[in-house]
Amino acid sequence: MTDIIIIYQTDEQIAGLTVAPASGHPTDGTDFMCLCRCEEPPVGVTVLGTYAEVFASEELKAIYDRIYPPTYETVGENGETVIIEKPERFGVFA
Repeated sequence: MTDIIIIYQTDEQIAGLTVAPASGHPTDGTDFMCLCRCEEPPVGVTVLGTYAEVFASEELKAIYDRIYPPTYETVGENGETVIIEKPERFGVFA
């Protein structure tokens, strides 16, 4: 069995890879990142690596954080700005 890797590309059309709709994946509107378990990565994607590899590299972590920012802002019930911290790893199941 292969490790689960994080793959990345700059649009949401990954030939030969079946994924849930883009709304189900972290995206900044142009770049796309998803988890993949495969023997060979699909053509046209960049492999960021496993979570351990991504979090050990400042360069890879910067790509990851740009697509899946660690926090986001929302408006609370009273109109105040609330900052929500996301789990560090996207796609992790309980």
